[in-house]
Amino acid sequence: MTTSRDPFTAEFSDLQGTTHWPSLLPDEAGQMWADLREWVEHLVDRFGLETRVVPPCWYRHNTLVEPLSALRDHERISFAPNASPTAAVDWFRALREIEHRLTEACARTQCSVNEHRTDPQRHWQADPHEWQTFVEADIRNREQLLITGSAPPAECDIFSWKATRGSP
Repeated sequence: MTTSRDPFTAEFSDLQGTTHWPSLLPDEAGQMWADLREWVEHLVDRFGLETRVVPPCWYRHNTLVEPLSALRDHERISFAPNASPTAAVDWFRALREIEHRLTEACARTQCSVNEHRTDPQRHWQADPHEWQTFVEADIRNREQLLITGSAPPAECDIFSWKATRGSP
């Protein structure tokens, strides 16, 4: 466990929102990694999370880094002085959901205390012709919706809705 400082002592007014890892600039990344590592180690210790949930190599898996970071950001906001009285319970729900997600991600890699394994690679590729056809049809449907001034019901698939209205 890291004991250099309490990860919860940061001023809540200094929070700038959630962390979007792909957008971090090089001069931001080092401190963000250090902060996240400290928080993750504290989380693992606080809740006794097993290595099947957060393995020692968690930082090498984006599928673990981003949910852990989101959970950390959620916790900071949930326990801020101006947080809703129900925010803490919401955070515990998020912890449960993220714990499940982390467990599923770890099951795919099978990382352990003694071994890191790389993430499985994507084995499919979208057909470029089908993709282009889909996007063009979507754009035409959206343009048609602007012209007719009506929109599909929120729960409706736009393509099936257009078909039932007799639009080309």
